[in-house]
Amino acid sequence: MITAACDPAPFATSSNDKWTVSALYTYPIKSCQPTSLSSSLVSETGLLYDRLWMLTDAKSGRFVTQRQVPQLALIKVSIDTKSSTLELSAPSMSSTLQLPLHPQPGVDLGEQYKVRVWYDDVYGRCCGEAAQVWLTTFVGKPIRLLYKDSAETRLVSRYLPDDETCHLPPQSGFADVFPFHIITDTSLDHVNQHVPLPLTHHHFRPNIVLSATNSDAPPYDEETWKRIEFASPEDRTWSMFVTSRTPRCTMPNVDLSTGTMRTDGEPIKSLRKFRCTDPGKPTYVCFGMQATPQHAGQVIRLGQAVTVRERGFHSLTQPL
Repeated sequence: MITAACDPAPFATSSNDKWTVSALYTYPIKSCQPTSLSSSLVSETGLLYDRLWMLTDAKSGRFVTQRQVPQLALIKVSIDTKSSTLELSAPSMSSTLQLPLHPQPGVDLGEQYKVRVWYDDVYGRCCGEAAQVWLTTFVGKPIRLLYKDSAETRLVSRYLPDDETCHLPPQSGFADVFPFHIITDTSLDHVNQHVPLPLTHHHFRPNIVLSATNSDAPPYDEETWKRIEFASPEDRTWSMFVTSRTPRCTMPNVDLSTGTMRTDGEPIKSLRKFRCTDPGKPTYVCFGMQATPQHAGQVIRLGQAVTVRERGFHSLTQPL
């Protein structure tokens, strides 16, 4: 087991420790468009429905993202809790694809497949022929849609918080690693001062966006966080552990309006000049922080107050 490298600093409240949840995003289908939320139950694998579905190449079995198929950025994903359906639509498709929001093995789901997601083997079940035909037509090559097999647990084994304080073993669905990804508006504003094109939350695919209550809060303050606390009614606070920086791949280079990869290498080309900041992996472009909750079952919502309770050191000593 690889534990997070840190020496948490004693907590002393300052004006820079106060933040607010300003946006929440879930990504039901990995690498497709996000769905904005006003609130969500915190599950073992993150926000509700987050990255429980994933596209795979039907021939090679490898998972497919915007890195290989940038037009996935054009697939809109809508959640309808009343009809319990997930709806996919795309500009070039004459019809939508409707999927059950809570698919059942043996009814909505078929054969089990093992897929390698970076350093982990993850198990999913086939979502059927209709999904395969719709996505194959859109992508232009044979695609299989998988739903995370609920009978198989994918535990995170790297950069773990202390077992005595984190009561929920970190786990995720088809996310790259940890169940939560956090960015701050303060840091995004700073990034936008140093890149040639305006970037939004969607270029970095966070689950949680935090805004500072203090206008003087420094950018990248989140890179010193180890534990943050969310306020709840009746003073029932709960914590989230911030585990590591998030290395960035080429996905921010996708033009989200056209579903094409930019040919000039931006914004990663510019980010490389000032965001290779992790001491353990000094050649990695980093933006945002990985995180895991102390326990599941609580609610996160827009406007929720967040306080930094512990600070410390982060270093990517092992592959994330």
